[in-house]
Amino acid sequence: MILDKTSFFLLGIKGSAMANIAVMLKDMGKKVSGVDVEEEFITDSSLIKNQIEYSTNFLDFSSLDQYDVFVYSAAHGGSENPLILEAQKKGKLLVSQPQLIAEFVEKHPLSLAVAGCHGKTTTSSLLAWALAKLGKNPGFLIGAPLFDGGGGGKITDSDYFVVEADEYGVHPPKDKTPKLLFLHPYIALCMNIDFDHPDVYENLEATIKTFVQFFSQAQKLIVFGDDRNIRALLPSLANRRLRVYGTTDDCDYQIVNQEANTVGISFEMKKLGISQGIFTSVLFGEKNIYNCAGVVATLLELGFSAHEVRTAIAGFSGAKRRMETLWTDTNSYLIDDYGHHPAEIAATLTALRSRFPGKRLHVLFQPHTFSRTEELKNEFVVELSQADFVYLLPIFASAREDVAQFRITSAELSLIAMRKGNNTVLAFDDKSSLLAHLKNKWRPGDVVLTLGAGDIYKLKDDIIGILNEQSI
Repeated sequence: MILDKTSFFLLGIKGSAMANIAVMLKDMGKKVSGVDVEEEFITDSSLIKNQIEYSTNFLDFSSLDQYDVFVYSAAHGGSENPLILEAQKKGKLLVSQPQLIAEFVEKHPLSLAVAGCHGKTTTSSLLAWALAKLGKNPGFLIGAPLFDGGGGGKITDSDYFVVEADEYGVHPPKDKTPKLLFLHPYIALCMNIDFDHPDVYENLEATIKTFVQFFSQAQKLIVFGDDRNIRALLPSLANRRLRVYGTTDDCDYQIVNQEANTVGISFEMKKLGISQGIFTSVLFGEKNIYNCAGVVATLLELGFSAHEVRTAIAGFSGAKRRMETLWTDTNSYLIDDYGHHPAEIAATLTALRSRFPGKRLHVLFQPHTFSRTEELKNEFVVELSQADFVYLLPIFASAREDVAQFRITSAELSLIAMRKGNNTVLAFDDKSSLLAHLKNKWRPGDVVLTLGAGDIYKLKDDIIGILNEQSI
């Protein structure tokens, strides 16, 4: 067993999942360190808080003998990183991140894996939050540095463990094995299936095939029947221990009387035709109705009463970098979101329109990965065009990408928008020119959204300065 070892070294320790794993290992009494770039990450505060030291020198092999296990993901060359290769020469145990995560999950008989190409972090965070409110003290591993109520990773002796099931590959292109295929959960909750990660999946059909295999590894399935790709699979899943939630009459858990407005969301849930009452949340947007409904269905299926569930989900305000309010004077707002796929952008902008009807919306978007931007460039333009003003930063490359292989730029997205008659999608070469344009366009009462999976959140203080100055 990997977790029987006493010391661990994590390559790319600042990654959201890696940082959470580091904290979990530290809480287990393990010796933990790692290596990553000097650049400030959103996880830095968590590592500092938990007194986890790390190196920024990828070629410093001097401490290799101090650690038993070396953990890698797709970042920084993965298993081909020189440090990992040197550890291999020394006979150290090399494990991929999903191998280690699988061991965490296997320790808990009631493991709950939250899957889907969008909404995993919010949904898994809410599920862990609710189980904690229900007194079950669950363990969890969420793909965010912080969620409402605590850190993104926790080890407990509870039977329950919530894990965000990542469909990305172990180490593309060398190893494209989807990480979620390492999991064999008690319940798999799946909200959607979509085409993403073109560096892992050839097309949508390949993505669907992966999810079908994942479904076969779970003891029970709870899936969102309104998703067209999941709906098409339902006949083939009929012999499984399956529950379907959604808005249609044939769903085991039916969502009715749903509403998304300026104060949050609400919906009525029927279980096998019998009303379980109204459930409310301070989250926003139609998409979060379905995320919450998946959590409600899962908890009801686990045997909790509707009253218990209703109380447990109340008060959850979201995961960090998921529709997170960074600043407001009660008239104007600065919101931050991790969305980096066209479907996620569509859901986020729709939610903001329902939350802030009539307000002008400025979207500062930083495309994430060249491969995704190239593959989905037209879809990005369509969804971003929902905003009143769009400001594009240069593409944020993944640590696993060879940028030289791509020619796509943010300026090309702007050109595509112009060809469609939209002159409000503008590309900027740097952050200073973008901020200058925002300052010129912004008016009191407007809403500003920073959007993307890169480091766009670091503009927070600069933007708040502009908003405070203009509000005077």
